[in-house]
Amino acid sequence: MHRINVPSHGQIPLSAWRAAIRWRRGTIITWTLLGFAAGALALGTEQRRHVVTGEVLLPSLNASVTASDAEARESFVAAQIETIKSDHIISETLDKLAFWGEANGPAFSEPALLTTSLASSEPQQMSSVAETDAERLKTIGKIKDLLTVSPVALGSAIRITLASRDPYNAAKLVNAVLDAYIEDYKKTIGNGPKQAVQELQQRLDTLQERAATAEEQAQAGPSRPVERKKLEALASTYRSLHQQTLSEYANALNAEPQAATGPRILTRASASRASPTFSTAILAAALLGGGLIGLAFAARREFVLRPVRTPENLELNLGLPVLGVVSLVPGRKLYPKNGAEPPLLLHDDKDGLRGILLRLRENLNNGTCVVGVASTRNGEGKSTLAFNLAVLGVEGGARVLLMDGNLHRPALARGLTGTPATELLSALKNPTDLVDNVTTTEFGFDFLGERSISDDVRPAVLMASPELDRLITSARGSYDLIICDLPELTNHADAEAVATSLDVCVIVAEWGSTSTFTLMRALKTSPAVGVRAAGVIINKAPLEVLRSA
Repeated sequence: MHRINVPSHGQIPLSAWRAAIRWRRGTIITWTLLGFAAGALALGTEQRRHVVTGEVLLPSLNASVTASDAEARESFVAAQIETIKSDHIISETLDKLAFWGEANGPAFSEPALLTTSLASSEPQQMSSVAETDAERLKTIGKIKDLLTVSPVALGSAIRITLASRDPYNAAKLVNAVLDAYIEDYKKTIGNGPKQAVQELQQRLDTLQERAATAEEQAQAGPSRPVERKKLEALASTYRSLHQQTLSEYANALNAEPQAATGPRILTRASASRASPTFSTAILAAALLGGGLIGLAFAARREFVLRPVRTPENLELNLGLPVLGVVSLVPGRKLYPKNGAEPPLLLHDDKDGLRGILLRLRENLNNGTCVVGVASTRNGEGKSTLAFNLAVLGVEGGARVLLMDGNLHRPALARGLTGTPATELLSALKNPTDLVDNVTTTEFGFDFLGERSISDDVRPAVLMASPELDRLITSARGSYDLIICDLPELTNHADAEAVATSLDVCVIVAEWGSTSTFTLMRALKTSPAVGVRAAGVIINKAPLEVLRSA
């Protein structure tokens, strides 16, 4: 058996990387485009949520509360947060948004649809139907869930944030909450003196009424002097309290709230969408990611699996001679079914296939040569090469028999015979009578194959049968060249079973696709084929490779 050299994995030179990128550029471009498509799809389907933020400076605490009183500060901040997220503030916010909707368009003309507009990326058609109290309460609850209110700057300010797919409406909502909070605080502080005046006024009325009552009782002349003195003293006390309260009432009327200590808006929310730079970065990252994945796949194919590229590397790694390199003929099949084109004949200027055939026959002293054509997997072109070798043998004046030994995928039998004949099985029953079983083709060679077999026939057993060996022995007396198309080595044992009846085997490897390691493994697991392997034919090589060879 031929010696197989295991390639070493050293440092990969830059030229090898350039060659890998050159030969695998299709893989790299495909993955790059897939990455770009994935990025574009992500941008198109991703429902990005934009976060808008507004900040308000809290009012000052009472002077009696020192700055070091952290517990009082935390309680005060918590109370303000609860106030901002209260039903009262949210209700006033909805009233503001409804007013703005009437003034500036239908965006918020219906508060019940506000949360739908903020939570959905699709435009909503606003309804003019008035909402019920239950719907309003439900809307208030949804807005409270959407809002995030948190302290900042050591509790001196509060930040209101809202994540939404609609940043414009979200900014309007946050700003409306800020305004509602400021106005509510001003109303509360502004109503303080008024409430004090009202309370003092009620107290004045009460004191005046009590003083008058006490004076009337004193003038009525109680029977006891002690009781009269008590009533006069009580009346005097009520008049004194009345004068004191009257002074407080005057001060309350002149009192004004200190606006400087109230809350004020630090930052209003702005409707800013993600910049185009973000989308560009996503697409660039997707392109780069796809390109890197493609480069990784290309590197794996080139440096790990080591596809067949040059005869020199294949001979060095596999220990088998390369019999020749056959060019790629794109868009052509072995035997077109429509009959509009001739069969795929791989004649070239250098007569590479003819040279391969001559080398095979010279090794056997020009006697009858039985050649098996195998490959590691389907699609590498072994049936096409077997067909072309048979055509070239006829052109060289040889009597040629082409056998389709691939009973799993009988491409030759189905392409070269027009009727569902059973030539091979019939020939096995009477190996000495080939004339009645072979089919003479228009190309001058005889063909023996089987279009289909029953399920109870095992191809590997059939190939290893003594009947097939006697059939090939009988054919040696009638033909100069017998070519047997074999199934792939990696999936079936048929080639190994029939190898003892063959003189030589030819291994077909597809350029740029067949892995060197796959070839090694196939020859190790099929020692009978490996012993008879005359060499490798590199198939489907690009024309540029042949021209540079």
